Amino acid sequence: MTDGSDGTIKTAKDVFRKIAVSALVLGLLWLLPPYFHSLRHLCPVRPDGINQALALPAFARKYHMSCSQCHADFPTLNAYGRQFKMNGYVRTRGSTDGVLQSQNQELWTEATMPWAVIVRSRPLDTGHGMANTGTQMGGSAGNTSNGPLFQPINDIDMFIAGGDAAKHVSYFGEMDANVTNGFAPGMGDLRFGYHPSLLYNVVLMRRGFFIDDPYQTITSAESPTIANRSTDFLMEGQAYLSGFPINTQTQTGEVYGQIHISSDSPSFAYYSLGYSKDPAANNTGQGGGGNGYARFAYDTGDGFMIGTFGQYGESGGYSDPSTLGTDGNLPGGGTTSTSNHFVQVVRGGFDALWEYDDFYARACYVYAHDSDMVMGAVETDQAAYAELFYTYKRDYHDYAFLVPLIRENWMSLWNGNEHFNYVTAQVAHYFAPNFKGFLEYTVDTGRGYGGGLAGMNAGGATAAILPMGNRLTAQLEVGF
Repeated sequence: MTDGSDGTIKTAKDVFRKIAVSALVLGLLWLLPPYFHSLRHLCPVRPDGINQALALPAFARKYHMSCSQCHADFPTLNAYGRQFKMNGYVRTRGSTDGVLQSQNQELWTEATMPWAVIVRSRPLDTGHGMANTGTQMGGSAGNTSNGPLFQPINDIDMFIAGGDAAKHVSYFGEMDANVTNGFAPGMGDLRFGYHPSLLYNVVLMRRGFFIDDPYQTITSAESPTIANRSTDFLMEGQAYLSGFPINTQTQTGEVYGQIHISSDSPSFAYYSLGYSKDPAANNTGQGGGGNGYARFAYDTGDGFMIGTFGQYGESGGYSDPSTLGTDGNLPGGGTTSTSNHFVQVVRGGFDALWEYDDFYARACYVYAHDSDMVMGAVETDQAAYAELFYTYKRDYHDYAFLVPLIRENWMSLWNGNEHFNYVTAQVAHYFAPNFKGFLEYTVDTGRGYGGGLAGMNAGGATAAILPMGNRLTAQLEVGF
């Protein structure tokens, strides 16, 4: 009989070895590319002479501008890119730049076909098979023993997007095909907007309210990493009572605008108000619950924003008492349900960003509270993250050459019964403005993990909370 110390030492050595190898590879990605890049041309161009951009090439072709005009590290928007989106995907409201008009100037539409495609390859991915928590790390849930994945083609996204379907009218549509669904094309986000002025804009979309936010700080939508931010509430148990994560795709109506504080200053107040219907209508028998959203931010106009946001409404509860998340994983949770019902949903938080030259910092805190009076259960969760990245550029480049990123994530789950911390590190290299590769490592730090029990399952059995696990991923992506 042993005390297990040998096993503990071996485990520690394995973890240290993985970290050391990852650090070595990240270092090579940082040091070697400058030497190889000096042998290459500055920037490939299309036959028509227009620089391509991974950030929807349709906009690059229309306006003859590079990706760095709107993006810090694709798909992260900079201040110019955020304003471009707020304007309704145009540089200047009412401008005829890139517009096809009839002789009487009544017809107003795109001068070029605004299509774009992004192809992703994932030659290495250890993120599948992380039991119970794979989705939070960006991988697939469930246990497997197949080893690291090798996916020469992982994902293909097809877009059509523009700001001049008609005067002041924007549109966005996405089709996605990936290895998970056998490359069967599926409909992604859809967006239709009317933008008559800075003060008010109307958007109808098949997209989550917080996903569409131009500051990109609240969810992982349009984050440059594969691993999710903790604020997504995608981990099992997080927002599990309502089954309504913060980035759920919904049918949403939104009104937003900017209020400039002074004509002598670029600063402004940004507001957005929205309403959606709960997509989990199949579990309620009542057509789904409604949710209201509000978002307010103060933007200096030169790289600093501080904001707040909230959500209040209802999500579909479950009438099957054997379903995890209805009366399970919650201390003191109910054990029976007599009818279909709604769960009250409350979300709120604060976020901020700071951009100075080539340095970028973002942070967000989210509070989530679900109340299921029929099941007699209440769940309160909290999550926060802080991330930093730097866009390293060569003197002869107008786009990011190397981009190191670090993010700390924290979560408190099941009414404070369990806590998690995980860290994501990434180094991205742009071979060209529309060709990017990166190596990413996400590690469960173990800090705050109690290793205990979260509560009871539906049948009354105790439910253990598993560590999140680590993930190493390499990815290439090209846009055209």
